[in-house]
Amino acid sequence: MMMTAKMRLRWADGLWLLALAVYSMAAAHVMPFHGDESTLIYMGRDYHYLLVEGDLSRLAYDPSWSTSPAEQHLRLLNGTISKTVYGALAHGLGLSADAINEQWHWGRDFDWNARRGRIPDMELLRRARLASSAQLALAAACFFALLRLTLNRPTAWIASALFVLHPNMLINGRRAMMEGSHLLGLMLVLLAGAWLLQERRWWRYALLGVCAGFALAAKHPNLIACALVLASCSMLPFWRMLRRRDERAIRDLAGLALTGLIMIAVFLLLNPAWWNAPLDLPALVLEMRADLLQGQIEAFGGYQDFAEQVADFFQFVFVGARQYFEVDAWAAYAPITAQIAIYESSGWAGALFIGASGRLGLACLLLSLLGAVALLVDKRALAEHRLLLLLWSGGTGLFTLMVTPLPWARYYLPLLPALIILVSHALVILAHWLWHNSKKRAYGIAGLA
Repeated sequence: MMMTAKMRLRWADGLWLLALAVYSMAAAHVMPFHGDESTLIYMGRDYHYLLVEGDLSRLAYDPSWSTSPAEQHLRLLNGTISKTVYGALAHGLGLSADAINEQWHWGRDFDWNARRGRIPDMELLRRARLASSAQLALAAACFFALLRLTLNRPTAWIASALFVLHPNMLINGRRAMMEGSHLLGLMLVLLAGAWLLQERRWWRYALLGVCAGFALAAKHPNLIACALVLASCSMLPFWRMLRRRDERAIRDLAGLALTGLIMIAVFLLLNPAWWNAPLDLPALVLEMRADLLQGQIEAFGGYQDFAEQVADFFQFVFVGARQYFEVDAWAAYAPITAQIAIYESSGWAGALFIGASGRLGLACLLLSLLGAVALLVDKRALAEHRLLLLLWSGGTGLFTLMVTPLPWARYYLPLLPALIILVSHALVILAHWLWHNSKKRAYGIAGLA
């Protein structure tokens, strides 16, 4: 049977996604170590408590903070997806909860932590990194699907390549931390939102709720993306309601209410620590996160003024400055510098020219502005899809600029996919314009001849 052009393109898409997955996962075993990997793997003890010992009481919120306060603090402050995966991997290796390493002590140096067994078992660390890299690969696939659905195939190919080749995406997504599941949750919410806007059906509202609940459980800052996606999905129904009482608008708003309820239900299902106090914990967790950021500012130094904040926003978003560690003292740790050298010479560290030039950052800034304008006026894309991408990009950018308190590349990570979309769309628009004009010139020359 002859393969049609459409089938060939689908095969090409599939092979492209396979190549992206291979690249995402290829260098997981040579990633430079980060202390938070110890802490996330340490948090995997909750898997053992709940699913091996069957003791829910060890995870339940204790208002007196008298039982394992360090574990409870981390349990409430962080997402559950990654730690559950790492706990399952530890159990698969035959490790009990007590055999898992302690969390990293950031008040001590590398050698002090290493001597006291706070670096994870090497096989467990390798498997945990592979699991995080697999989630990064799935995030890249969802990113590709999002752009195929909302824009076009060339933009999807270019953007997914930049997604996988961006050094900071790889550094953070491959490590045994939360960023792999964070990015996967973010992409699932956007893809489910775009799919809903394509055709508003009840099961798609439910799917968006499931994806949003997963995203929140992966990492709490995904709340911003969930809110922006839900806002973009609600604008048209609200507009219809303002113009006239519309039965379809009422049905759509009821669907969004269902999405919100499912999102909360899925989040709670994936957070057993919330089960005995679901109404008390949101305010407490927000307060804890504020205290965490304040503590980080006091320990490591935050921005002194808004100009400094804007300068680092440019460096980490548009220039793409690479960052292997946030604590300056780690630059003097011989094991870490050796690991970075091995990783960067492996051939799997991404496009290392990203982050190396301020001129490239300026070009990315200009391309992103062009991409935003092109997206605003591009009638070939569904209006609601364009609204979704622009609202999410602009809202995430504004929130990241105003709220990020430290020069840490990891805190700018959620904005990188938005930048990549705008830059890729601009490149496709420019290529189309150049091709169209070159053909016109060629026809003109042929006519003169």
